[in-house]
Formats: sequence, structure tokens, C-alpha cells
Amino acid sequence: MTAPTPPPLDTRRKAPSRGAKAAAIVDFLVEALDGDPSSSLRRALILADIAANPGTTQSQAMARLDIPKSAMIREVEWLFDHGCVQREESAADARARPLFVFGPAREALDAALAVVDGDTRRLQNFLKGFITVIKKERPTLRDAKILSVLYDRGSAEKKDIIAALYDGSPTTEYRALAELIEEGMIRDDD
Repeated sequence: MTAPTPPPLDTRRKAPSRGAKAAAIVDFLVEALDGDPSSSLRRALILADIAANPGTTQSQAMARLDIPKSAMIREVEWLFDHGCVQREESAADARARPLFVFGPAREALDAALAVVDGDTRRLQNFLKGFITVIKKERPTLRDAKILSVLYDRGSAEKKDIIAALYDGSPTTEYRALAELIEEGMIRDDD
């Protein structure tokens, strides 16, 4: 009996492209954020920051991320209401409420981190990069997914981009695509 011959190099599985990795990260972040692709990239960044700094407080995260207090309160409340984070009592300071990512959000976030070799800074920089690049007031994970799909494929028909997105309303998906075209983020060759 002899060992099987490996397949020729050209038929071996190729490593995922940067665009495919970006799309996978976005998919895991959508899962971490209760399956909501309309979640803002800022919300995902806050979740990643809390995961990178277990036991952090809103004030500490707010200072690290340079996010206004009202926005931080709103986003952390959303994360709490959707079961992404839990608050605990602080033995040292009754006013402080340490935050922790837990449950399905933690599992999905860990999967996103696995794509970037467990490096929380790379994940945070990934999100900050999209926030900087997408010229919208409130860039979403859906926007990031559209750009990731196009980066991976180079070009695609609108229907193929929509098919790569989430099971939301087609009107919502097409509107997101149209906004990126209008902002000049992507070019419509139709």
C-alpha cells in the first residue's frame, strides 16, 4: 500500500482573499450584534473594545474610542438590550458598571477575531478603516459587507451583490447599494 498522491498544485484550495476575509469578519460581527446588518460600525467597534478590555466601564471605553457620551450611552444600552453585553456591580465603585461581552455575541466575536489571528487591535483597526473610508454619517455593517464583496470580486452585478448580503428587505439592500454609489464609494457601470 502506498500513500495517496497529493493533487497538483493548481487544484489545491487557495487561501481566502482579503475581500473574502473582510466579508467573513463582517458576517461574524453581524451575528455578534444580534443578526442586525444595519448596526453601525461604531457599535461593532464598541463591542470589540469591550471584548478587548473585559470589565471596562462606559467612561473608559468612551475615552479610548473618543465617542460622545450620549452616543456611548445609546450604543451600550442597545448592546445590553440585545444581549450582547452584561453589566456587573463594581465592588470598588457603586457608580461604575463593568461591561463584559458574553453568550452568542462573545462566540461570534471570537470567530471574527480568529480571522485576524486573535488580534483585537487588528479587528478594531479594520472597523476604524471602514468608518474612515465610508463617507456616510452612520456607516453600517451592511455597507462594509457590500464593499468587501466588491473588493473580493472586483466587479459584480447588483443582483449578485444583493444575493451576497443578508436576508433583509431587497429595498433596504438596494438602498444601501444606491447610497454607496451616490457617495462615490463604488461605481455603477450599468
